[in-house]
Amino acid sequence: MNSLAQQVQASLPLQAKRWWLAVSGGLDSMCLLHLVKQMQQNTSLTLPAVHVLHIHHGLQADADRWQAFVAEQSQSYGFPYQCVKVAVDAQLQQQQGLEAAARAARYKVFAETIETDDVVILAQHANDQVETLLLRLLRGAGVAGLGAMRQRRPLGKGHVQRPLLSVTREALVAYAQDHHIQWCEDPSNADEDFDRNYLRHQVMPLLQQRWPDICKRVETTSHIMQGTHDLLQQLAQADYQQLTAQPPASKVGLSVSSLLALSPERRHNLLRWWLHQLGEPAPDFLSLQHIDQQVLLAGTDRQPCFTLTQGELRRAYGKLYWVDSQQRISNDEPSQMLQEWVWDASVTGSEPIATATGFLHPVMGGLNLQLGDCIRITKRQGGERCQPQGRAHSQSLKKLLQEYQIPVWQRDNLPLFWVNDCLAMVGDLWICEGFSATQGELGWRWSRSRELD
Repeated sequence: MNSLAQQVQASLPLQAKRWWLAVSGGLDSMCLLHLVKQMQQNTSLTLPAVHVLHIHHGLQADADRWQAFVAEQSQSYGFPYQCVKVAVDAQLQQQQGLEAAARAARYKVFAETIETDDVVILAQHANDQVETLLLRLLRGAGVAGLGAMRQRRPLGKGHVQRPLLSVTREALVAYAQDHHIQWCEDPSNADEDFDRNYLRHQVMPLLQQRWPDICKRVETTSHIMQGTHDLLQQLAQADYQQLTAQPPASKVGLSVSSLLALSPERRHNLLRWWLHQLGEPAPDFLSLQHIDQQVLLAGTDRQPCFTLTQGELRRAYGKLYWVDSQQRISNDEPSQMLQEWVWDASVTGSEPIATATGFLHPVMGGLNLQLGDCIRITKRQGGERCQPQGRAHSQSLKKLLQEYQIPVWQRDNLPLFWVNDCLAMVGDLWICEGFSATQGELGWRWSRSRELD
């Protein structure tokens, strides 16, 4: 076994359940395919099950030929083969470019394909890493971006692994020639209208001429940036826990005064981390400046809103909230009856029950429901009255929501649970007087997610 094979072997997780080799048919992935086959033939090793996964983007005239080539090569190596055809998201392509949109389509397939303890093995190499870092540097990336590609990171139920990140393209060409490996050339790689190709053909040769060890230098820098980013993540998590003990969720607001008490750098670090937990790509530097000025520092009599990729930041009652796009769409829908059914004997109380708005979870206490009860779920219509458990009198639901400082957009999205035409439960806020299960008695609590908060 040569040094390259030993290097790849050392960086791949033998304890995984299954390896998915992402093979495009290009030089790097065909070398990866050959290297893994060499490992499989080593009788001293026990490898996980190996599968080949080819993503057909349909963007090139030769795409079908590449698919057939990868299928043939996989069969010759004795590996099960799967091809998935994808369509590139046109809106994402317009916003971020073709390369980013195609990448998003690929990774969506990877995440949906792998199971627990599976690993997707990608063939990006050291030259790819240099190009990625330079591209991100030129786009004004911060610490996370300059960490470039990680050798291993979580994806879906499993992980992504890149065993060739320390291997130069020149070393892969030499390996392919030594082992008579065939590969396909993508003609779009020669199109210098793409930034990556311009760097590859015009800039990289000059850099390598001046600094022959540039790949090793960039590898060092990316490792330092990855470590720094991990440290900043830990700091952000600690800062978040100082602001609130609740896990990140759209209904959890961050204190505006506490955010402003942090230094701008620390505040921006926290906001990037928090938004990432909620599914929003990290805002760029300019967006964070705008969030400071337009939202956090806006007059106390205002309720400002700042739109990002997947939703909006809003301020209300001295707190900063995240409203995702789905929540925003739901708020825009007209108020209406959402669901109606009769409680029956088939409910055992061991599993959550799906509803039109989320899930009813079995809990001790909670909402008391009896066989034959007629249950309705509605949105607010206006004029409802509510007497939360433990209160002496009923009040208008509108005044109660104001008293508890529930933001306007959350009020409009709260499901109201009616039992036999009486308001019995308001979302996850209150159970009304007379509808609570007794202590030690099974009841029900609503949550928007299958996992109880």
